[in-house]
Amino acid sequence: MKKWFSVLLTACLLCALCVPAFAASAKVDAAAALSEDGVLTVTLSVPENSGLATFETTLHYDEAALTLQDVAYGAGSMTTSNTDTAGRVGLYMIWTETQEAAATLVTVTFQVSEDAKGTTVLSFTDTKAHDDDGSAMAVTVGDDGSLSYALTEEQPVTDTDIPPTAGRYAAVGGAAVAAVAVVVALVAAKRRRTPTD
Repeated sequence: MKKWFSVLLTACLLCALCVPAFAASAKVDAAAALSEDGVLTVTLSVPENSGLATFETTLHYDEAALTLQDVAYGAGSMTTSNTDTAGRVGLYMIWTETQEAAATLVTVTFQVSEDAKGTTVLSFTDTKAHDDDGSAMAVTVGDDGSLSYALTEEQPVTDTDIPPTAGRYAAVGGAAVAAVAVVVALVAAKRRRTPTD
């Protein structure tokens, strides 16, 4: 009887070891907005029940197009930033109690260069998070760890973009076409009046 019990206990332990452990996950949303005075605001936020106890990530940006202005945290018990290197900013947060309410974690603002054009890409690397047990969480920032934002829009062509001589060129071209048409008509008429041999 004891032998069978030992076999059964061993089988149960093996089954328990075969069951995969699923780590908790968290989704951090990333968004950007551009003001009329050329300030780009990037926000990271979480929905309810994120369960974050720690969070860190490095935000990479194009220093030729953007100048870092400010980093303001909206959550966390202890926060700090690393802005020593142009083109990236490290964001670090710790909670004494896990983050359960929906909140804006941090807001990063940039001044857009006057000559900046097209789309700028912000990327997030070295992203890590832990729950209150100290277990690592599967965490993502944005859709794929990056955020693209159009700094300028392609402007439609207006009347002011058309050279003032364009109308004169069009008129000359139209007159030339009309003159050619008249010559062709006269030649055709002359041929019809010329008797054939």
